[in-house]
Amino acid sequence: MRVVSIETPTWEKDHPTGSLAFKYLLTGEESSPDNFVLLLARQDKRFTTERHRHNFDQFRFPIRGDMNVGEGLRLREGQLGYFTEGAPYGPQDDPVEPLEPGERLHLTLQFGGASGYGYLGPKRLRACRDELRREGEFVDVFYRRRDGKTQNGLDAVWQHAFGTKLEYPRPRYPSPIIMDPKSFRWISDPDAPGIERKHLGTFTERGVWAEILRLHPGATLTSSHLNARQFLFVLAGSGTIDGAELTLHSAIQLDPGKQGCIVGKEMLELLVFGLPPVVTAELAASTKAMMQPA
Repeated sequence: MRVVSIETPTWEKDHPTGSLAFKYLLTGEESSPDNFVLLLARQDKRFTTERHRHNFDQFRFPIRGDMNVGEGLRLREGQLGYFTEGAPYGPQDDPVEPLEPGERLHLTLQFGGASGYGYLGPKRLRACRDELRREGEFVDVFYRRRDGKTQNGLDAVWQHAFGTKLEYPRPRYPSPIIMDPKSFRWISDPDAPGIERKHLGTFTERGVWAEILRLHPGATLTSSHLNARQFLFVLAGSGTIDGAELTLHSAIQLDPGKQGCIVGKEMLELLVFGLPPVVTAELAASTKAMMQPA
């Protein structure tokens, strides 16, 4: 189990547009198809990008301020967006106003999707960008070489990191899926007094899910999942997990088979993401072969 206070990480100016700063709360294993990063993003100036896509999945949750995700679609403060691998979104144009620079905040979970392409983590991504800047420059979401050739920035970084052209999977969903937690009812847990849930959705053949948990003061919940990694993020209130303090915007990682005892102090609300393991084509084929009768 890992517990991270929002005060621990420092802000990193890592986005190619220069408009965003990140606090990396939790990160995974670089070489794994299950790699991930959970981060808090801060918008310091007007944010614009062209329409683009990724070869990984992501959830986005605006904490302060709305987010334009293109084609008239807005992700409002307090809503949750799911962006599947391969599906384009944008163009994005988000001025800072009416808030002050640095006041707009959103939580993002990026992770390798069901296709098994994996995810290029922040440290390796940063190193590749620094190396590529010796031969060109990043402009918006694109990379422009000194010979004038331009390609998608992620394509350039991926090819530099792995020596192969980036491939995009066919999108499971054609556009971002927007969930409004205010429209969901709280469902009481019959096995845990003082615990309520809002199940927001389950996605793709991988079975990735998102929900919100609410613990009334004094309520206790043992959180665990045999087959999935869980991320919990404090939206409101306070409590503890295995004795470690949980305050506003604390982040928790529970790996498969691990558990943590959560106790609510004030009314505690947690945004929860569940990531079952990625089953790659090679693993699926070998498992099928092992299960076939002799």
